[in-house]
Amino acid sequence: MTRFSALTLCSMLILVACTDAESPEKQRSVSHSQSWPDENWQLSTPEQEGLDGNAIATLDKEFRAGQHGYVDSMLIIRNGRMVFEAHYENDYQQINAPLITDESGPWNYYDTQWHPYYQGGELHTVQSSTKSFMSALVGIAIARGDLSGIDATLGELLPHRNIADPKKAAITLDNILTMRPGLEWEEDVSYWDPRNDAILVESTEDWVDYLLNKPMAHDQGTTYKYNSANTQLMSEIVSTATGQALDAYADQLLFGPIGISHYFWKDAPEGFKDVAGGLYFTARDFARFALLYQNYGLWNGHQVIPRAWVEASMQPHVIDTFPNDPDFNVGYGYQWWIFNDGTDGKPIMYGSWGWGGQFALIVPELDMIGVFTGWNIYDGLDYTYAYELFYDRIVLPAAPQSHAPTVANGR
Repeated sequence: MTRFSALTLCSMLILVACTDAESPEKQRSVSHSQSWPDENWQLSTPEQEGLDGNAIATLDKEFRAGQHGYVDSMLIIRNGRMVFEAHYENDYQQINAPLITDESGPWNYYDTQWHPYYQGGELHTVQSSTKSFMSALVGIAIARGDLSGIDATLGELLPHRNIADPKKAAITLDNILTMRPGLEWEEDVSYWDPRNDAILVESTEDWVDYLLNKPMAHDQGTTYKYNSANTQLMSEIVSTATGQALDAYADQLLFGPIGISHYFWKDAPEGFKDVAGGLYFTARDFARFALLYQNYGLWNGHQVIPRAWVEASMQPHVIDTFPNDPDFNVGYGYQWWIFNDGTDGKPIMYGSWGWGGQFALIVPELDMIGVFTGWNIYDGLDYTYAYELFYDRIVLPAAPQSHAPTVANGR
């Protein structure tokens, strides 16, 4: 049985009522050495920022040699400064040649016009890390009063869907955010397994309709089940509530304030933005989003996302997303993963995680960010997840008290 941690009623009320105005004592004290990127990032070296340059160089060498599958980029940031950046050449035309079918397009993951780079340019898919961006927009919408709060129900939020089943209509935004709506869904098998609902839904003309036609398998709020179409509900919810296209809303309130202007966002077939996995960014702009969350929604003096929302997003609402795997204890918040919750005395690390090796990893107490992109989607690959390598090789040695690595290689 999946275990959950509950927010108190007080925390819920604070979350719903949060605005840009924060009391001084609640504002995070940003390090005096914090740097904010404008068009470019300020550069530094690992050693100047207290990191082990040799460890980073070794990991870079391993990525170049292909020891961890297909990694496309690695960026490491500390105190807002870029201390390392590398991009790796992988010939996806050649790699995918034996796998390409006649069905090209945005959801053919072997089509090199769409994956991993968009149209052969510098924009890289972030896959399910898109979900974390969607969470940010929900928090902004609640703070602005565009949404009433996390207790709002599907029946209230999507009245045009005419949801007849009272249990489905009663599903709350809170349980959508935490992947606990109770709807039947299968996404734990391989993405190439014909039973995988994430693949099946992509062949339909209306992803939300596909999801809402699924039966209730559990009472909402009782069972975690990773569900990409569940996140797609929020694209329609925010666009319906605001009367704006989601990208226009994001440009105004999220991307624009942190300096992101160059991106691509797929449309889902029903006409709303694909928030299950449809965003493409440069690695540097992916890092901007991570820096925003590292600083609790604050960007160079402007509270872009309410601090209370960021804090709630990083709470492990689901304590263990893989209860049957004792070596894979990862929690889940509001569309963010908690890779280490700090209960073992080691640094807290949370992050955004997308299929194929997209990671924006945040270590708040060390003012450290790791960003990785890649395309480890192929059956038979033997590799270690980038978040494990980053935590064991770079984060732990930089902690006040060094700890031996605890996660085995070879996942």
